[in-house]
Amino acid sequence: MSQTEATPRAAEQPVKISAGGVKKAKAAGTKVITANDLFSGAVVYWKADGSWTEELDEAQILEGPAALDALQRAVADEANAVGPYLMDVEDDHAPAGRGRLRETIRKAGPTIHPQFGRQAQRL
Repeated sequence: MSQTEATPRAAEQPVKISAGGVKKAKAAGTKVITANDLFSGAVVYWKADGSWTEELDEAQILEGPAALDALQRAVADEANAVGPYLMDVEDDHAPAGRGRLRETIRKAGPTIHPQFGRQAQRL
């Protein structure tokens, strides 16, 4: 068996789930899918139409098996975003759970002096 035969194609591999209480395949509660834009590195969120947005308020809120199905579709969209995972959110799209602080910092940009990076554009 060759090296390529031993490794399943990416589409056949299970989705790696790594955040927001979903690490143990628990999709309980409301979630959104988040990732990083492949070209800019910006934090992006999955929309109901299968596209990505930088606005958390536009993200599709998901629950249960629907969240896992959408995550598989997001992982397959590797031409636009990298590292998608499920993020706990409140019904109003606010980050929730253990990842609240992490997601707030991640959205704000690198933790460097505010005059540098994306934060400087907002000043």
